[in-house]
Amino acid sequence: MSTIPYRPNLSTFWTRISQSARDFIVAMMIILSVFLLSAKLDLSEKFIAWALAHESLQLDEFPLVLFTAAFVAIWFSRRRMREVMAEINRREEAEHASQESQRMFKTLFDQSLCGNFIADTNGNILFCNQAFSTMSGNSESTLNLRKAIGKHWDELCKKLHSVEKVDIAELTVARPDHAPWIVMARLTRALDNPQLPEKNIYGFFSDITEQHLAERELAVLLKENQALARHAMEVQEEERRNIAREIHDEMGQYLTAIRLELASLPKDKPYPLGEFSTRIHSHVEHIQLAVRGLIHRLRPTALDAHGLVEAIEQLVSEWQKQQPGIDCQLSLDKSCLSLPEKTSIVAYRIVQESLTNIARHAQASHISIKLMRTRGILSDTVTIEVRDDGVGFNPHSPRAGFGLSGMRERVEAEGGVFNVHSKVKGVVISATLPFSTASKAIQES
Repeated sequence: MSTIPYRPNLSTFWTRISQSARDFIVAMMIILSVFLLSAKLDLSEKFIAWALAHESLQLDEFPLVLFTAAFVAIWFSRRRMREVMAEINRREEAEHASQESQRMFKTLFDQSLCGNFIADTNGNILFCNQAFSTMSGNSESTLNLRKAIGKHWDELCKKLHSVEKVDIAELTVARPDHAPWIVMARLTRALDNPQLPEKNIYGFFSDITEQHLAERELAVLLKENQALARHAMEVQEEERRNIAREIHDEMGQYLTAIRLELASLPKDKPYPLGEFSTRIHSHVEHIQLAVRGLIHRLRPTALDAHGLVEAIEQLVSEWQKQQPGIDCQLSLDKSCLSLPEKTSIVAYRIVQESLTNIARHAQASHISIKLMRTRGILSDTVTIEVRDDGVGFNPHSPRAGFGLSGMRERVEAEGGVFNVHSKVKGVVISATLPFSTASKAIQES
């Protein structure tokens, strides 16, 4: 078996050593080559012989000068090398500081709560941070601000030619997914290359959509509350007028009749009083019925005498006499007999107003009323639900009446939650009222 002799590979060795080692080897080879050439040709002896022939020029001092120049060149090169190394270190430190500053500002840009972006004058988004992407529904690649903002975009771009920045307190932007987007914005001119004819625009959007919608809803609620307050005063005055009229018409005439009957009695001789007493008794009975009707209108007597459950049963029974074609199903929790007075009256009025609305508008054939109590540690909740299979309505459309607004105000005034849910057919009105049981528990203990 023959063996292949080992041959050293000079190219591999040359590439493995460092650059400084390669430079040192080259320098030594040059020095050695010059030495061999000088020794072969006797250059020094020839130079000395030539220099002696021109002694007046002092050429024999030239080797010492060359040696000194070489030494000075070495010293100067080392000095310059140290300066170059120091400059390199300074540049590396400056580059590191620049990278750190760039990283910091990139973090501030990306993690900002404002939506930061760079756009061209045509409205195309060139660059943006994550907040802007989230605001735009992750559709910044298809978003064009000229289309999203409309004619105001060209006006803003034109204004930025004369001013450095433009602040907008409220700006409506159309998102590609048609979701509401309202921002507080600042637009500034970008400090780009002054030689470029077109300037980019830096923008900063602060999303105020939820705040705007909340303020708009609050304004609507405030308007409804003001209208409800005016309606409540009108209803109060109308109720007072009706009560005064009923007292005058129902009780006044009978009291006057009793007074006239008593005045017509003979004073000087005996007279049978049976007929007079019968008429007076009839007048008094009419007065009692009128007073009872007024008291029932002002406050249901069954609520104070028997509790919420029986009061609702009586209310539904009287209502069904007026609406015989509507089937009513009751599911009343008997544990709701003893509730706080405010909770009972609010629950009763919700059922009462719901029945009134059903009779006027629902055109229903079946309704169900549920009353449930949920017990807690320190507080219980009572839930009222009135459901019908009528024509339904749009809960968000403006309404001329105040029935639902009044029920909502009553429930929320007691810290409860009021909901109205309407389908194509039927309406569900529900309310949850909390009430404290801590005082009762302390008394029982």
